[in-house]
Amino acid sequence: MNWNWSHLKSDGLLAHTMRSAKLSGLLLLSGLAMVVHMLLPFWQQPKFLQGGEVVRRIEELLE
Repeated sequence: MNWNWSHLKSDGLLAHTMRSAKLSGLLLLSGLAMVVHMLLPFWQQPKFLQGGEVVRRIEELLE
């Protein structure tokens, strides 16, 4: 299987790495927020870590 690296030519390595870091951080933070919310049910997650907002941000970053 060959990886298609052509998207790096248009975006650049730094932009690609920054976008990957944003996605990884968002997913890790939202997962941690879900665990905290499970342990403390009355704690409300910040809006940017709630499910719908996470999905919107991921779709935005992947475009």
